Amino acid sequence: MNIYDIGIEPGGVHTINVQADYIYFRTGTAGGGDTTVVFQPSSGGEAVYLQPGQAYKMPASMRGKNVTWVLRNLRGEGKIAGVILMGEGEFQDNRVSGSVEVIDGGKARTLAGFAYMGGVSVAGQAGTYSHVQLFNPAGSAKNLILEGMLISSSAAAQVDFGPQTLQLDQLFPVKPVSKKFSAGGADTVAVTRRQNAVSTLLGNAFANVMIQASATVPVKFTEPVVVAPGFGVMVQSETLSAALTVTFEYFEESVL
Repeated sequence: MNIYDIGIEPGGVHTINVQADYIYFRTGTAGGGDTTVVFQPSSGGEAVYLQPGQAYKMPASMRGKNVTWVLRNLRGEGKIAGVILMGEGEFQDNRVSGSVEVIDGGKARTLAGFAYMGGVSVAGQAGTYSHVQLFNPAGSAKNLILEGMLISSSAAAQVDFGPQTLQLDQLFPVKPVSKKFSAGGADTVAVTRRQNAVSTLLGNAFANVMIQASATVPVKFTEPVVVAPGFGVMVQSETLSAALTVTFEYFEESVL
């Protein structure tokens, strides 16, 4: 079993010539981006898509042959640096090493500029209900992975939240910003919106919280909410004339 260090730039390739019946993508990073590597024989044939920790056992027709494999960076979201094991036989590694942060990738996403946070508020108007929204425009090619929210209301209220394809009518003038406080963070694809309406607009709330006047309630999801292109997360107050403020915390991933 041979060990190969790889470094594949977006749009670049890496070639490995080896007699092998097994590929193991041992480790790999892309600065928080997609680490999927495409393996394909230079002569053509079926492509193999592997992420770190995944392996591929070649079919019998390819065993015992020297093959030049061409490795490509699938998404091109950053340089993929890693270690590949290729050879005859099989390799297993059942260790879990490093910190939880390395496994979760939170720090890497922030450093890569894919993590965001931003607030949106709507003033209370007499006889109307307040609504705010984090929206992922159709065609963005990104999923928003919503990790949590901070919700506050000017009056005691039940506040509902859930999925919605309807875009609220007012674009909030300030977009969420990168959690990387330095140059180089990419702009988010998401927008925040707001609206006052004489009736509540969210038809399918998946949760609600009770808020005291001028209090802030944190909402942290055990499993994150995935907001696909063309969808949004809407938050609405069930109390008339109450102002509503919500801060969204999320990161972006390419749609597979």
